[in-house]
Amino acid sequence: MADATSLLPPNATPLERSVELATARAAEIEANLASLWDPALCSTEILPWLAWSLAVDGWDASWTETMKRAAVAQSIELHRRKGTRASLRTVLDRFDRLLELVEWHQAQPRRDPHTFDVILPLDGKGGERSTARFAEAILTEVHRVKPLREHFQMVQQLTVASFIGIAGAARVASFARHEMAFTEDRSQPWAALLTDETGEPLQDDHNSFLDTTP
Repeated sequence: MADATSLLPPNATPLERSVELATARAAEIEANLASLWDPALCSTEILPWLAWSLAVDGWDASWTETMKRAAVAQSIELHRRKGTRASLRTVLDRFDRLLELVEWHQAQPRRDPHTFDVILPLDGKGGERSTARFAEAILTEVHRVKPLREHFQMVQQLTVASFIGIAGAARVASFARHEMAFTEDRSQPWAALLTDETGEPLQDDHNSFLDTTP
């Protein structure tokens, strides 16, 4: 007698019936496929694959989970606005909202056209923000989204606060705050770099600039 729940013909082979049973059991497994495409709900283990599917340009396994989910969530919109100030601001905010973006016409004195600075404020307390790895990650991501014709430098600015106490018969105490800035010039020696027909520096597979220095 034919199985009323089967769509196979009466002359189906044992292999065909086995495949039918296997697929029927798989269909009973609960799987929320929609969550796999949601950066906020996708499991941490699958996030790298979702990032690849949505063409996230840069991915660092050492990022925090919050940074990874933000990179995936912003990928499509970032590609739409790539090469604009808005895309640069999005990338900088992903690292630290205190990062400043100063374009050539905003600098005092004015700088050369099509240049800008990324200013990273430091408070002298150390931490992740003061590490070379953090700075390199910012440089890499800014290179990915900046306009091709523009060049930039990253400035690490150190702010120092000092306290002066004066003791006397009147028990007077004074407080003074001084702000000092330390600037590290990390600009590239553009004249020695290999460029394409548009003047944009060429990079190798490791995102390092190619130069003509022997």
